[in-house]
Amino acid sequence: MTDLTSWFHMTFHGFPHAWGESGDRPHAIWEDLTLNHFRRHLLGEIALGVYPMVYDPSNKHVGPRGWTEQEREGMIQRSYPEMRKDLWLCSWGCIDIDARSDNHAGQGTEDEVLDYASSLQTVLAVQTIPSWVERTRSGGAHVWVFTETWCPTTDMRRCLQAAEEIAEVPTDSPFPKSEWLLGPPGNFVRLPYWGARKRHDRQVILDADGQPMSLEDFLHASNAERAKIADIKAAATLKKADAPTPLTPPRRSRDDGRMWGHLRDMYENGPPTDTFTPNQGRGHGRHGWLFHFAGMAAHDGHPIDTTVDWLIDLDNHYTRKFTGRADQDYQLRQLATKAYDATRSEQR
Repeated sequence: MTDLTSWFHMTFHGFPHAWGESGDRPHAIWEDLTLNHFRRHLLGEIALGVYPMVYDPSNKHVGPRGWTEQEREGMIQRSYPEMRKDLWLCSWGCIDIDARSDNHAGQGTEDEVLDYASSLQTVLAVQTIPSWVERTRSGGAHVWVFTETWCPTTDMRRCLQAAEEIAEVPTDSPFPKSEWLLGPPGNFVRLPYWGARKRHDRQVILDADGQPMSLEDFLHASNAERAKIADIKAAATLKKADAPTPLTPPRRSRDDGRMWGHLRDMYENGPPTDTFTPNQGRGHGRHGWLFHFAGMAAHDGHPIDTTVDWLIDLDNHYTRKFTGRADQDYQLRQLATKAYDATRSEQR
């Protein structure tokens, strides 16, 4: 187990100073990510998520740990001084495709999701980029790409987005979810081969015949066929330019007359320019601002259904994080639910 654990650790190398607890209530744990975390994941003691985005891993500037912290409205904001976008790197990327269920919109049935993953794998293979399909715990799929050395996050993300466009298949999101951040950690991905999984055919990599691969076989194969940075960069150039989307004014929910104070100011004026950055990850930028709005609405006693309506307005008008997605309502309701839960915990 020790040798495989070290290999597993090296394969899924990511941000070294935090990890994601990916159980029923995913959250970041700010402690150094060690070999022991990967061992405990394989044994089923923790459900480990790893953040792919690493700032300055070669310590050319301040290094991954060189962030500063500032508390603002009850939230800790981490940022790198004089952040340089070109220093955001990753050693792997992942396309997430969710299966449809009673509680989740998803992108298709379990069989459709595997077909989508296969199409993405074919597109990548044509560009000489090896990839690996994981059947996730919920019946969805992850399409993993591992690089031979550190890869610019921008190139990895655009490479995966180009594959999505060429394959013309629906997906949830490519990871990394951002090209750059003001500070860590971004969004984590739950790793395969969790030791306490209930089904042997879930949270495992599939071979060419769609059968589960052992951890050892997967590690041998994936490390023998890592993507070249030049191929990732070439594939990234195939991504289409993003079309500008016109803003629409808030539709003014029938209950918005009940807003007051800071909540009304946020709704009417949007995010302040000194804190709003479109390409930040979960907990910061667009997501953090919407989460803060939902928390304020919860604190003021507004019903969650009303808050979700307001969040849809704000997303369509200002943030455009989920605009145009079939699961916009679901994603914003999930965000609001977490904000309401956090607010109730603070008030106890």
